[in-house]
Amino acid sequence: MNQVSDIKISIVVPVYNAALYLEQCVKSLMMQTYNDIEYLFVDDASSDGSVELLRSLCSQYPSRVEQCKIFENKDNKGVAYCRQLGMKNATGEYIIHVDSDDYVATDFIEKMTGKAIDTQSDVVICNFSRVYEGKIKVNTSFQEMERNELIKRLLIGTAHNALWNKLVKRSIIADNNLYPDDSFRLLEDKAITFRFIYFANKVAFIDKPLYFYRKRDNSLTDINQRMLMPMVKSLFRLVDNFFKTHPSDETIESGIKAFRVGIAGSLLIYKPDDDDLKSLLKEIPMSIIRTNTYIPFYYRIALYAQKLGMPWVVTIIRKLIDMHSGYNKTKTPLECS
Repeated sequence: MNQVSDIKISIVVPVYNAALYLEQCVKSLMMQTYNDIEYLFVDDASSDGSVELLRSLCSQYPSRVEQCKIFENKDNKGVAYCRQLGMKNATGEYIIHVDSDDYVATDFIEKMTGKAIDTQSDVVICNFSRVYEGKIKVNTSFQEMERNELIKRLLIGTAHNALWNKLVKRSIIADNNLYPDDSFRLLEDKAITFRFIYFANKVAFIDKPLYFYRKRDNSLTDINQRMLMPMVKSLFRLVDNFFKTHPSDETIESGIKAFRVGIAGSLLIYKPDDDDLKSLLKEIPMSIIRTNTYIPFYYRIALYAQKLGMPWVVTIIRKLIDMHSGYNKTKTPLECS
């Protein structure tokens, strides 16, 4: 692939207590068939020796050592801060993210860069596989679509919002200040991917699982939903403010409406005294709740009940969710992983 060999690619890798999986991740990055790569590892105050292991692993690849930059946070800052730090120090023409407990195909960067150049695209999205304990499953929901349809699906959550399967032209990020907001300890990807696509002149797709996303047992569940509410509110305001100043078409508008229904459902279950919830409930017609199949079924039931003046139904749903999730158990810290 000589025609793209002079295009530098920056890979941003947040690291937090990832010693168990770091070797597989780093080896997959060092063994890329593409040469001109800049690696930006950001250790988020790991306490398990991750940064020492990282340095040792990088040293095993002499031809790559000079391409590696390792940043160390003195205190835990969260994944959004890690991504932002890496992105702002990146010098490649394109940027992509890899999480430290995941790994990639050896031709990951070669395929993504080749597609970007061949199609003159600002963003390239590849398919991925989910890695479970003892098995690997290829994502079956991957599909190519028009740019505005993709924005809609990112907003409503039927397209994957992850940053790690999206190669993005750095000028798109810098020109539009599309860096993760470090106030988002989680959901930082959902707050930014739809804007990547919005500002991209062209988006290309690779229907090949080049990225391997590890599904870990300690992933977030409903136990964390109340802890997520400040970020859900921030996301709601970000989307709302963005489309007040940026034109949208009918497709995107339908996504915004569905997104707002999802926000209303989430607030109703986990933050029922919220002021924004009251205004959202007033403006959302029953017809949109009925046709919005993108949100959890219990959100729809709760919204229906609230609109019909049956708050006791919402209370029962809330209690059932708390019982199922073990809400009163110790909360999971929101740290970079």
